[in-house]
Amino acid sequence: METTLRAAWFGASFHLSILGAALAACRPLDEPTTEEPGATPQQVQLAYRDYYDMAFSPGGAMASSQLSRGTLFVPMRQPDTHELRLGLDGSPLRYTCGVTFISPRKAITAAHCVDDINVWDPPHQPLEVQMYDPMVEADVKWEATANSLAGTFPRYRRTPLGPGYSTTSYQCRVVSRCGNAYGTYNCPGNFPRADTALLDCGPASPGCRYDYLSVADHEGVGVPVSMAWAHEVYAIPDDRRSDLWQHYTLYANYDPVQNYHYYPANQLLPLVSKPWSDPPRPTVSLGVTLVGTDARLTELHGCHGSSGSGITQLNAGLGTQELLGPVATWDKWVFTAHDYDFLCEDPDRTARKPGDGGLGYARLAVTQKLAEGRSTTDVCGTEEPGLFPNPLLWLTHDIWILRKGMVGRQAFPKRWPCTDTTCTAWERLRIVNEPLVPVARGETVTLPPANVVAGMTYRVSVRIRSLEGTPPLITLALGNQTLLRGVRPVVHAAEAAGLVGIAFKATRGGSQTLQISAAQGSGAFAVTEITTVADPLANGFEYRSQRVGMGIVEPGTRTPVPATWTRMGSSGFAARVKGGQRFLVTRQAFIRGRTWRVEFDTSRDVTGATCGFITSDNRELRMRCNSVSRHILAHFNLGDAQPVAFFVDLPKGQPDLALDNLRLETR
Repeated sequence: METTLRAAWFGASFHLSILGAALAACRPLDEPTTEEPGATPQQVQLAYRDYYDMAFSPGGAMASSQLSRGTLFVPMRQPDTHELRLGLDGSPLRYTCGVTFISPRKAITAAHCVDDINVWDPPHQPLEVQMYDPMVEADVKWEATANSLAGTFPRYRRTPLGPGYSTTSYQCRVVSRCGNAYGTYNCPGNFPRADTALLDCGPASPGCRYDYLSVADHEGVGVPVSMAWAHEVYAIPDDRRSDLWQHYTLYANYDPVQNYHYYPANQLLPLVSKPWSDPPRPTVSLGVTLVGTDARLTELHGCHGSSGSGITQLNAGLGTQELLGPVATWDKWVFTAHDYDFLCEDPDRTARKPGDGGLGYARLAVTQKLAEGRSTTDVCGTEEPGLFPNPLLWLTHDIWILRKGMVGRQAFPKRWPCTDTTCTAWERLRIVNEPLVPVARGETVTLPPANVVAGMTYRVSVRIRSLEGTPPLITLALGNQTLLRGVRPVVHAAEAAGLVGIAFKATRGGSQTLQISAAQGSGAFAVTEITTVADPLANGFEYRSQRVGMGIVEPGTRTPVPATWTRMGSSGFAARVKGGQRFLVTRQAFIRGRTWRVEFDTSRDVTGATCGFITSDNRELRMRCNSVSRHILAHFNLGDAQPVAFFVDLPKGQPDLALDNLRLETR
């Protein structure tokens, strides 16, 4: 493990040491420390912030990558006895590595993070994976912690992060490990030079609460890449004779016992890579290594601990991030210029610039192979009474659930974002694209069974695109209850797909399936944006499926980006809106010809805000939405209009506002 870590991470003298994407560290037992009399305050060295941003509130193009990212703790073991390896203070040492969820239960990491020394008995060695909850940066107080590290190794003193620091831990096991150097285990293919492993986190399914990524279909040279990762952050003085330099910045003789990074007291912070600033452009992928690990290099930067973190690319057709592979290791002589004993890459020593090789990821073919073979146990279950297991079925990830042996999927005909003159209101406002699932004449698409509450009102909608000259005729059924029969989708001028939707009361309770079928005489069609909502229930945004279709429109723009998530009170997820922004809500099974009762909670009382609906003919029906006791209630009569989105506008200049527990109820 030590040798491979040396090979993986080029050195660095990070005065501000950002220790790479590893584990969300255990909550420390240390007490807050006070500054020693006469000590010179340490200043955080911001030079290295060119490499990363703090990512306390996931949002925008990288939201899904940030939410899918976790940290794996791997206790260090002795090679022969597998006994725990202890630090100089008697504490058990641990490696930290990044993981990326690719399904509700499964996550990808690097094989060298879970090699056959430290994980010698995979079925019987549970490992901790820690996920990062949205946080409010001011409540985390990371700079105070960064500046507080003091004392003598290994008994350093530090101020723990503030009460706003929040993580959730899961027990996971290694189910596959590919790469001869790390002890191939249950690998589904012949990949001797691989460095990739698959974890299973069981029925707790972290991906359902946070998020999970699809695996990319292809990789190449010059493709923009990003990385969500994690690390502790400390301010280390420049004096190379100091105790902190010798036992933190300097990775002395590649011995974890001598470096504070591997001790359990550290708390890791969620980070995300930054693009180049001079000249301004994305970091991109480069060539492949010809020796050692089969890896593709990139221009990304990192530290010991970045191992296993997911390197992603943007799927331009869908508008979503997709996983390429985990940060890998390779033979040390691939880049001898970077092979010196610092904990992190150092831009001063390595003179890094666009075009230079940095971190590399284990090749996509291995990630793709490990992602195969999903089962019906690897799906999101019912999270609240009365909701379908996928109240918003996100076909980008879940297309395999609908039908076995399907002929494939089709790309949506208009790219995201939809900005040309032919874009309708719905196409312009949707938050990323979903693929189309083809349905031939006489076929039926069946959603997974869900617990239905008898007498509860539900809304269901499906977007339908005709695939031939004969118009589609759609039948919807819930178990034995027919909801619609032989209905032609409503298509507004220039729309690429029509809408079928209905509000109904369930006549029977229990486990039932929703079926979408071609009625007699129907032409072939494709379905997308399948949405089911329990009408009277509030959306607390606590699960991935509840956050689909939520976005932010920045001032002066028309195209939404994925929403930003924060905390509010005891709620783990709330939408964050800045002054001048519009919070946009789509994918709520909007039914035409209805009145709407809208209510939601706010983090503070607000005046001057407006909210309303955008209709398919591009009208905005709005009203003042001032909160009373941090709660907003409004009623809208839309007549025969077809809504495509609900919005909340926060006036420019107002402080940030958090929104939660959104209820859109029809009458």
